[in-house]
Amino acid sequence: MAKWGQGDPRWIVEERADATNVNNWHWTERDATSWSKSKLEQLLVGIVVGNEAGSCEISDLKQLEGEASCNSRKGKLIFFYEWNIKLSWKGK
Repeated sequence: MAKWGQGDPRWIVEERADATNVNNWHWTERDATSWSKSKLEQLLVGIVVGNEAGSCEISDLKQLEGEASCNSRKGKLIFFYEWNIKLSWKGK
């Protein structure tokens, strides 16, 4: 870590008096739990998997517990998630 005023010329982000996080260079974190819950339900419910022996359809999302977040560091997106998912299904 450089001392104040002794920055490296290769650094993309310079020291700023207004402390602006230019291009999300420093850590930022956004909660994505509510968006992820609705997206997982939208993607999972209604999926049908089958072959000549039979088929299975996901009919309901019984339990969806956990969290998700989207982080950014030096302009790179990093995703963290932990979910416990229980589904109801019907088979033929």
